[in-house]
Amino acid sequence: MSRENVEVALQVMDALSRRDASALVSLADPDVQWHSLFAMGDHFSGYDGTRRYMSDLDDAWEVGRADVEDSLAVGDLVVMVGRIHYRGRAGGTESETPVLWLLKFREGRVLRFRAFRDPEQALEAVGLRE
Repeated sequence: MSRENVEVALQVMDALSRRDASALVSLADPDVQWHSLFAMGDHFSGYDGTRRYMSDLDDAWEVGRADVEDSLAVGDLVVMVGRIHYRGRAGGTESETPVLWLLKFREGRVLRFRAFRDPEQALEAVGLRE
């Protein structure tokens, strides 16, 4: 199942880059939780939250593209590293930042999504740092 989860995780990243809420809903568990670097709220829950998440991203960001450089699957977790390229609608300044994404799966669908700029935060989130 781990390899299949990586494939779904890559589809999630593509859907996020395209801001395709319908695709995200189809890849997500009904209890999905989205924790984003760029979202306006703390997190978004369920299918309605998925649609709000995409709407908020679209309102704030003119460009938002995720480039995954590597991935690792262990059980129901997928960890991906890469970069986000972005440009805000208000300021117009384009930038990029390194990111680690952590996705948890249930029965082949995304249950939790979280993005981290700081690898230490990611390690703490999975209980590997004190």
